[in-house]
Amino acid sequence: MRSIAAHGVLAVAAVLLASASFAADAPRQPDGLLAVPPLARITDYADVLSPSDKRALEDKLAAFETAHGSQIAIVVVPSVKPEPIEDFSNRVGNTWKLGRADVGDGLLIVVAVQDKRVRIEVFRALEGAVPDATAKRIIREQIAPRFKTNDYAGGLNAALDAIFKQIEGGGLPAIEPRAPTNDGLEGDTIGLLLPFVIGGIVIGSLLRKMFGVPGAMLAGGGTGVASYSVLSSALLGGIAGLFVFLVAAAMGSSAGRAVGGRRRGGDIFIPGGWSGGGGGGWSSGGDSGGWSSGGGGDAAGGGASGDW
Repeated sequence: MRSIAAHGVLAVAAVLLASASFAADAPRQPDGLLAVPPLARITDYADVLSPSDKRALEDKLAAFETAHGSQIAIVVVPSVKPEPIEDFSNRVGNTWKLGRADVGDGLLIVVAVQDKRVRIEVFRALEGAVPDATAKRIIREQIAPRFKTNDYAGGLNAALDAIFKQIEGGGLPAIEPRAPTNDGLEGDTIGLLLPFVIGGIVIGSLLRKMFGVPGAMLAGGGTGVASYSVLSSALLGGIAGLFVFLVAAAMGSSAGRAVGGRRRGGDIFIPGGWSGGGGGGWSSGGDSGGWSSGGGGDAAGGGASGDW
């Protein structure tokens, strides 16, 4: 009996770990290419930035936009294969249309960790301030040496410092000082939390059936940790975890029916499955937090790519 319980705990732990890993993966389209993520200053599907590093980078980008108007965003993914990083960066840039509408001063940094490739995509109005040769030098001198030691936050910070200096001296139109944009957790926060909550309830119902209330507690804790790891918010992680615990503890084995499943021979059957990317999927790793694109226009193909 003890052996069965031990195996059950190990199985549960594996499910929770897999769930957290899946939550941080980059959604893909039906054709296998990465889906364009939701607009965000920082998107980290590869989970290489700590919550504090991510917040510091977001604050740094917000402060620069407030002072100078240029919009800069960073996307970190495990891999862009089979698509070249240049094509993926261009798709994201054309979708997000970073920069001021009347200026077009946007810039996008894309990092593919497993591919060891990085791209600085420069929008049209910044091509004079950050020419291709300069973007290449920033990758070679600021990004690559730090990425080689897995110092992703340090490499991105150093790159931003160099890019900021170029933009500040680029003669772009000045803007009137304004209040910093709202980086609170708004907008599609509910949509980001929903997969964790639904998945936690389903898993929690199984654990509740196997281990009683402690099983529901385990599901709630796993949901909280997974939510926190992606949303970088202890408050939201705690709320999601508590909600899953309460629902799983109260509903027990009936939770499967609450999310649209039905029972088959004592097991909970959930029709369909999770989908990411393309249509009808869900996304994680980035949150616009009320930040919106300035409508600066399409990515013009300027910039540079490099390895580390």
